[in-house]
This record gives sequence, structure tokens and C-alpha cells, in this order.
Amino acid sequence: TVAENIILGSELTKNGVLDIARATREINELSERYGLAVDPSAKVADISVGAQQRVEILKTLYRGADILIFDEPTAVLTPSEIDELMAIM
Repeated sequence: TVAENIILGSELTKNGVLDIARATREINELSERYGLAVDPSAKVADISVGAQQRVEILKTLYRGADILIFDEPTAVLTPSEIDELMAIM
């Protein structure tokens, strides 16, 4: 899922068990704060390329990055997805 993809490598655990509910809440909060509309329960393979780009941005934000460096972020996006990404950036 999107949530699993985002938290991979920085998993929140509760008594040694993956705390997916807490991670999902944090992902939803980040998504709302930065206008990155992504469903944490969706399968990454089933979402658009633009949504996959947003997942990658959320992954970086989830890990607490202060600076994001984008390398050709619009290369595979549709015109409407480019507009959405530019509005977010």
C-alpha cells in the first residue's frame, strides 16, 4: 500500500509490531498539510503517475526532510499533473 511504501525503512512500532494506524494518521496529516492528496490504503500500482510522485514527496516529508531536491519532477506527468505538482511546490 501507499502507507507501507512511505514508512518502509522508518517503521513506527508498538511493542515490536508495526503501528500502521499511527503511520497512516501521520501520512494523512502530512498529506493535508501540504496538499498532497493520496490515499494511504491504495495500492501504489493502482494510482496515477502523478499520485506516485506525491507518494515520493510524502515519503521524504515523513522522514523529516528540511529540503527537497527535485530532479526532472515533471518528466512523466500529464499537463494537469504538472499544474498540481507546481502548485504544491
